[in-house]
Amino acid sequence: MYKLNFKKRVWIVKQKYKGVPSSQICLAQKISRMTVSKLLIAYKEQGWDGLKDHKTGRPETKLSKNAEIIILDLRNRYGYGACHIEQILKRKGFGISHRQIEKLLVRNDLVEPNIKKQKSRKWVRYELPNPNDLWHTDWTYDPYTQKQLSVYIDDKTRLITSYGICRRANAENSIALLKAGIASYGKPKTVMTDHGSQYYANRSECKQENTQFRIVLDVLGIKHYVARVNRPQTNGKVERFFLTYKTDYATGSFNGIKDYIRYYNDERLHMSLNYKTPREIWNLFKKTNQFRDTN
Repeated sequence: MYKLNFKKRVWIVKQKYKGVPSSQICLAQKISRMTVSKLLIAYKEQGWDGLKDHKTGRPETKLSKNAEIIILDLRNRYGYGACHIEQILKRKGFGISHRQIEKLLVRNDLVEPNIKKQKSRKWVRYELPNPNDLWHTDWTYDPYTQKQLSVYIDDKTRLITSYGICRRANAENSIALLKAGIASYGKPKTVMTDHGSQYYANRSECKQENTQFRIVLDVLGIKHYVARVNRPQTNGKVERFFLTYKTDYATGSFNGIKDYIRYYNDERLHMSLNYKTPREIWNLFKKTNQFRDTN
């Protein structure tokens, strides 16, 4: 029965209702009389749907209306993918697989169906073993305030340890934010920056150890790592934060940068953290005595 396609099954039933003998039908399709009988029974019980191909595995789970509303709202508000939504729902007590979520998003034209499975990307993600081993920092233009935004982000936990929106992206403001982060979360062993003038002397006649930012780091006993030129991936964690901030904030769900940083640190799940929040990872290290406070 299963070697027949839907079109052939329909033809068999129609021939039978026209009065064609079962022997002729069996001869034409190379099937048994039992197969013809089963097709007739399936048609009588379920109509043409009874002649369609049978799906293997467990029957598909039907999502409740409330679950569909929550899933579509998370997608429309934040643009989260199926895996991210799955983890959020799990915390709310919903046991819905990302495959079911993806099907719902596809049906509502919110994502494109993944016809071909994507090959695993070939990259190496570096990550230092403990909080405060390394902080990343940089500046970016904030389109929502028309000012300059800077953050310090912990390499291990992705926690934003300090942030500020300033009129100027200069060394004084960079140092002030660093000290604010140290006051709240302890001193990092290393800080990574790009070659921006706030952090680095780009003129050949200037010595790096005489720059304002470097002098402060030396006094505090903090090493200074500089990202490779034309290689933004080296400082990629802070660059990724800026992209996430600008994307999430555009949803209109936050009341200023302070509200967003609280959400990012305490509520937003991170795929790179196995869908935990930066605060959860930070606190986990503190509880297990693996936290290194270098104050």
